[in-house]
Formats: sequence, C-alpha cells, structure tokens
Amino acid sequence: MDIKIKKLIDPYPYSQIGQLLKKTYFEEYTEDAGALQWSEKYAKFYFDAIYYKESSRDFLFGAFDGNKLIGTIFGHRDKVCFEDKLELEMVNLGLTAVDPKYRRQGIAKDLISKLIEHAKEKNIDFIMSFPEKGRFGNKLLKDHFGFNNYGKTDHLIKIMEDFGLENVKELLGLNPVVAKVATLYSKIPDLEITEGKIREGNSEDLGPAVNILNSYRSRVPISMIYHKKEFNISNQGFYSLNERFGDPWGFYWKVLEINNKVLATISYRIEEVKFKKEEKYLNAIVALLTSLAFHEDVEMDQKKEFLGNILRQIRTDVPTAFLTQITSPQHELKLLKKLKFINDRNKYYLYMKPLTEKSEIINQNKRYKSYFLQYFR
Repeated sequence: MDIKIKKLIDPYPYSQIGQLLKKTYFEEYTEDAGALQWSEKYAKFYFDAIYYKESSRDFLFGAFDGNKLIGTIFGHRDKVCFEDKLELEMVNLGLTAVDPKYRRQGIAKDLISKLIEHAKEKNIDFIMSFPEKGRFGNKLLKDHFGFNNYGKTDHLIKIMEDFGLENVKELLGLNPVVAKVATLYSKIPDLEITEGKIREGNSEDLGPAVNILNSYRSRVPISMIYHKKEFNISNQGFYSLNERFGDPWGFYWKVLEINNKVLATISYRIEEVKFKKEEKYLNAIVALLTSLAFHEDVEMDQKKEFLGNILRQIRTDVPTAFLTQITSPQHELKLLKKLKFINDRNKYYLYMKPLTEKSEIINQNKRYKSYFLQYFR
C-alpha cells in the first residue's frame, strides 16, 4: 500500500472530504456529544467560512491511497500576541482524521509530521491544538511530537431552559441525580439592558468590534490578533448558512451600543447536529457562540445583561435550540459561570509546541487558565 501525503489544492475534493469526515467525526461523536452530518455541501461551506485565507489553505494536507482521500489534517494560520509584547505566528490544528479502515498504520503521524515540517519551512513560531482526552490525539501529540500540555480548557454549554433540559436528558442519557443538577443550570435570566441597546452589527462596526477583540491582548497572556478584512470575510461566509441549508440554520452578529459607541460584540450561528440513540439518529438544534468580547470599561452587570439578552433572544427566535455552546470561553470565564454555563462531559486540553527560539517564551507559564484562542474542530 503506497500512501502519499499531499497538500490539498484548488479545486478541493469537497465530496471526498465530506465523506471522510462523516465516517470519522460524525460517526464517532453522535453517541456522546452530537455531531454535524458532514457532506460535500458542508465541507464547501466550512472552507468558505473558516479556511478563506490563503495562508491557512497553505496548511491543508491529505493522505491518499491512489486517488482516494483517506486522511486529513487542517492547519489554521494566525498571529497571536503574548503578554501584550510579542507577536508570534502560529498554526492551530484541526480536523485530523483517518479512515477507520486505514488506522494503525502511522498515517496520523505522517500527516502531523508533514504539517510540522511545512510550518518550520514557513518560519511558524509554534503549533497549538485542543485535543480531547481519550481520543488518542493528546497522547500522540505529547508522546511522539513533544507537545506540552498547558492545562485543561473549558468546553462550556448552556442548557436552554425546560426544552433544553428535556432534550439533554433524552439525548445524553443523564441519570436522575445528574439531571437534577442540570436543572440548576438551565435558567436563562430575564435581564433588561439598563443602558444602550443591542443591535445587528454592520460594516461601520467592523473597526470598533475588531479593536475590542484585540484589546484582550492586554488582559490575557495569549490572545488572537484580529483584522477587520478577515473578520468581515469570515462573517460573510457564515451569513450564507441559511441560504445553503435553510431554516433554522443561520448566523447573527450583535453589538452593544452605548452613547453611539460599540462596547461589546458577539457572533453566533444556528446549526443542526445529530445524536445516535439505539441505532436511530435524532436531530437537534444548537447555537454556537463565537467572538464574544467587551470593551475594558464594561462592568460585569453590563456583561451579564448583554449575554443574558443574547441567550433570551436565541431562546425566543429559535425555540428548538436545546443547547448553546461557546467555542472560545477562556477569556470571560467569570461571566459565563455567573450565567450558569457548565462544562460538557468531555475533557479538552491546550497543547502547544514551540518551533522557534523566540516562541520558547510561552513555556514561562506551565499552565494557562485564561487566553483568547479559537477552537477549531
């Protein structure tokens, strides 16, 4: 068997990518966490919304048996700021998958090796990942490639009131004790906006929103560096959700305006996932929060009002959404805990591997409890 690792190039094999990720991510996550039903159409959307940058598309690799795609590893290239002083180039690993029929042949190792080799050629400072415990990825990165574990990362969800609670019980099979505890975390507070208003974001808000997102570089040890053009392109890709997949799929960008000044921003999308129960697939609607950020002058009560109203709006506009998940929570943990977000049952960790001398500075901390980094599947 002659397996070759190649860079994926345009035209991308969306059909094969969708088939592979359906056999891996979809089939392996439907029983315990819910999963997107990957397809050619969803793969095309994902590239348009997530991998729109040529600098990231430079880190898309596939494993091929002849013309058949049997493995993938996708790297997302970004800049981060360390301690508000040093800018570093990094690649964030995602969607590492190998066809079940081809496993235990070292293909995942070959894919990761190829990406690391390419990252060194491109002078990338470090590579990061959020592997899940128990799915082998964390062990492979740590034991074979020398990644360091910088601590557990929260994977926070919000149960959407009674409807959400009933669905959580059914889909996740909670025992009575756990279900009773979950009840305590299902309430969405009725909070009024005491100052200003929440409205749809628009093109004039791009600059202020990106400035707020970038302000976390002085508030957490490691923070993403956002750019207005890229933020807008990504939004446009996400806005196509409803057109591509129909109701209730959709994307929303909201800002908090006080005295004609944008002081908070958040994006969220509505997607459908599937759970497998007793050999049957059940559909469920979830809301995914991203790019949550506040101006430094915003107080905790105002933060609660803003996010509480966003949750209430999701509950009202999409009553079939049983769960809300935030994909990058580590920079606003206090707020999320106050609004009764809880960790899901899976454990994820922040893994990083320095590649350059200047990036060794990330090792000055053995653990990171707060940071503003994106999570990719």
